[in-house]
Amino acid sequence: MTTHAATAQAAHLGEQGMSRGMFGMVLFIASEIMLFGGLFAGYFYMRNQAASWPPEGVHEVDPVTGGILTAILVISGLSAHMGVVGAKAGNQGLFIFGLAGALLLGTIFIGGQIYEWFLLMDHGLTAESGVYGSSFYVLTGFHGAHVIVGLAMLLVVFIRGFWRDFTPKRHLFVDASVLYWHFVDIVWVFLYAALYVLV
Repeated sequence: MTTHAATAQAAHLGEQGMSRGMFGMVLFIASEIMLFGGLFAGYFYMRNQAASWPPEGVHEVDPVTGGILTAILVISGLSAHMGVVGAKAGNQGLFIFGLAGALLLGTIFIGGQIYEWFLLMDHGLTAESGVYGSSFYVLTGFHGAHVIVGLAMLLVVFIRGFWRDFTPKRHLFVDASVLYWHFVDIVWVFLYAALYVLV
């Protein structure tokens, strides 16, 4: 094989493989998975050590409220995916629409979570309500912080989209941001199952 042919083949493989930027985001998400894995492990350990769960006399979280928040966040992930499809196809309208929907729904999710926190505090469930309250606020608060980071990334993508900064061949930051948003979605589904359903 000639040097020119080898170079062309390497370039072709590089186009098919994962870029360094996306690989970096995958590694970052992998580290976040381990972090949440530790939080989940601590939660289930405390739960298994408790005589009853939730402890008697403690106000329980509402699975309906959590279910509504889950639906909002999952739909936002679908909307963000539409944005990626639009970016890759060069469809500016679909790209902007998908990102705008994800931003709106993600903001509603955060607002709904804050509303739920205040409602639970009014019913006496605070971070000082024993291990049940503290674990709920730590897990949902940690996830909420990640949602805010994801919203900031999507907002940057949205603004850059108006500048026509992405093309069908150049959309790495769109892919990376939406991949992070999907990670946030999936973590919440597990949180909903652990905190709201499996009680």
